[in-house]
Amino acid sequence: MPSRRQFLAAMAAASATLPFAGRLRAQTPFVIPTYGGTWAKFWEETLVPGFTAATGTAAQIDVGLGKDFVSKIRAGGDASPYSVFMGNENIAATLRAEGFFEPLDMSKIPNAAGLYDGLLNANNSGLRAIVSPIGLAYRTDMVQTPPKAWTDLWDNPEFAGRIGLYQIGNTGAQLFLRMTGKLFGSGDTDMDTAFAKVKELLPFTQASWSGEVAASLMRGDVAIAPVDWTEILMLQDKGAPVEIVVPTEGVLSYEQSFNIVATGDRKDEAHAYINYLLDPQVQSNMADVFYTSPANREAVVSDALKPRLPIQGDAMSKIVRFEWDSYVDIAAEVADRWNREIG
Repeated sequence: MPSRRQFLAAMAAASATLPFAGRLRAQTPFVIPTYGGTWAKFWEETLVPGFTAATGTAAQIDVGLGKDFVSKIRAGGDASPYSVFMGNENIAATLRAEGFFEPLDMSKIPNAAGLYDGLLNANNSGLRAIVSPIGLAYRTDMVQTPPKAWTDLWDNPEFAGRIGLYQIGNTGAQLFLRMTGKLFGSGDTDMDTAFAKVKELLPFTQASWSGEVAASLMRGDVAIAPVDWTEILMLQDKGAPVEIVVPTEGVLSYEQSFNIVATGDRKDEAHAYINYLLDPQVQSNMADVFYTSPANREAVVSDALKPRLPIQGDAMSKIVRFEWDSYVDIAAEVADRWNREIG
């Protein structure tokens, strides 16, 4: 893994080829929304300094969750505090439906030419720059027959009563519900079939976020759960007896959607920021830190990480994606039904 100093030096060396290079701006800093914890640390110590070195744009982070960014954009009215949005695609779809986003100017994001298929939305209405695949993770000391398919959650009796799932407020639950409809019903929006099949898995433990699922696996509260590679590889780094597999039907994925906020006033910087995130070196660096799958085909996964990160390169085609813009119309109803019928 390159050191922070080496990473910043590489970005500075490349700055002459990027927009705004070498022209550090005197105006107020460009505000970048990002998440807390390890995300905030990486953004503050590595990504923002690298972005400034490469583009000459002074920037600062605003830490929160996707729902917080949504609230601030809505509350800002005609003057959003952000010119760029970061959040899971299903959350982005809500703001998009409300008219808060405008199409990307792809001429200002040349690194997007390297995106894998499926990561650029139709009509350039946002793109996914950070990919965290979700597979089936399990405790090796609690499971005799490792899972091979999503359907094993129903078919393998040793998983009964030992499954962990996300709460409906987490994108992971919505992904799992839609996958269930796709596997057993007429399609990913066949909610009647999806709910009926999920009820067959009861009782199961619910968690609100990936770290909580990982903690349940670590404690042995659950033996198997859909969870992203990031959390499982971090558990493995701590010596936990956990493995994660690519189900035969494909993987799900948390995909961070980046969009231009129509009511923001720093749209050139917003495009430059998205372009910077897609830089192959940045994508490689994030893979080393977060165990994410590079979104840019030109990014190189380190030799140490390659055997631990199966969803990369040609295997990116194994990601099962759903269309979210139309799902906005039923999202509230689905969440209410989950809370009433699943609890």
